[in-house]
Amino acid sequence: MEEYNIEKASVGDFIGIRGTVKIENGEHIAIGRNHWVAQGLETIGSFLMCSVYNSGGYYVSNFSFNGAIYSWNIYIGSDTSTPTTVSMTALASPIGTSPGTGPNSTSYSGAYYSSSTTPVVLTYTATWNAGTVSGTLGEVGLYLNINGAGLTGTQTGGVSGLASRMSAADGSFTAFTINTAAALSVTWVVKLVYS
Repeated sequence: MEEYNIEKASVGDFIGIRGTVKIENGEHIAIGRNHWVAQGLETIGSFLMCSVYNSGGYYVSNFSFNGAIYSWNIYIGSDTSTPTTVSMTALASPIGTSPGTGPNSTSYSGAYYSSSTTPVVLTYTATWNAGTVSGTLGEVGLYLNINGAGLTGTQTGGVSGLASRMSAADGSFTAFTINTAAALSVTWVVKLVYS
């Protein structure tokens, strides 16, 4: 009888999503790790699909994480007791009218294409001017959206909503009272590691 040996498989293709969130408000600085929720993973999956159409119905062969095709924003909330779960699609207690008071300014940087040895690093920064928001900061969420139609609306080839969330309840950072005399800045870094 012939014998077959099954050797350990070599897995050479994988993608890992990592990230950190830095919160600055006056002298207060907090750094936590992001928690990807199901809605976010579905959104990322849609970004990687080729069958994506922009708001004008035109086929887009590649993808971008910002600009005319896709939009993004960061919102903050006051919840300190609800741990992040994979089923969340919104902040538990947004500060301001749902989904939350938007930042006064945003900036983005990132690389869309990279070699297999260089991670793709996407950096989203949102800033609220002094006095714009107040209360307890207990949660932060990064919202990604396809074709710039806002957080709601009909999407073609994808979904919109909360991509990643972190909260004080997860132990990522300690909730604090926002210093309204200083600007509040959130820098959300997403790193795509693959081989």
